[in-house]
Amino acid sequence: MTQPMPTVPQPVSPASASSPSSPSAPQVTVFGGARVDGDSPLYRQCVELGRLLGQAGFVVATGGYTGTMEAVLRGAAEAGAHTVGYTCTTFDRGFAPNPYVREERKTPVLTARIQRLAEESDAFVVVHGGLGTLAELALVWNMILAEELPAKPLVVVGPEWPKVINTVYAETQMGSSALRLLTLVETPEGAVQALAPLVFTSHAAT
Repeated sequence: MTQPMPTVPQPVSPASASSPSSPSAPQVTVFGGARVDGDSPLYRQCVELGRLLGQAGFVVATGGYTGTMEAVLRGAAEAGAHTVGYTCTTFDRGFAPNPYVREERKTPVLTARIQRLAEESDAFVVVHGGLGTLAELALVWNMILAEELPAKPLVVVGPEWPKVINTVYAETQMGSSALRLLTLVETPEGAVQALAPLVFTSHAAT
C-alpha cells in the first residue's frame, strides 16, 4: 500500500542567505541527467535551482558535465557561488567538464565518484534524470538509511518523483523508515527552503 510522502515545513531563511558561497561553505550536490537541451524547461529550472542555492550561500556541486549538471552550475556561477564538478576518467573520451566548473574533483571510476560525492556533501538535491540519477539517489539514500553516512538532507524535486517513489515503495521491500528520509518538493524554491535551515543549523553546531 502506498504511503504519502512527508510534507516540507515552512523554513526560516538563514542570515547569510544572500551571500555568495566560499569553498568552506556547506556543499549541496545536485544529481540529474545529462540529456537535457539548453532551451528546455528543465534546463531553465535547473539554472534557477543553481542560482537560488548559490544565493543561499552554498557551495554547489554536480557531476560536472552536460544537461542538468551544466545548468545547475551555470546558475550557481552566475550567482557568485563556488562550484564543484565531480568528473570521472570513464567519461574522458566523450565529455569535458562544462565551463561553469570552478573546481574539478576527478575520480577513476563511477563507484568512486558517487562515494566521494556522498562523503563530501552536506545535502543532496535530485532532479529529473536517467539511470545514473536513479543509481545516485538509491545509493545515497541507502547509505543514509544504513547509517554509513550521517543523516543528511535528501530533497527530490519535480512532479514525476512522487509516482516513482511510491511505485518503488509499493513494489519492493522498502520500509516506511526509508520514506521518512526523503523530502519531496515541486520547485527549486521549495528545495532551497527545505535545505537552507537544515544545513546551516548543522554547521553552526559544529
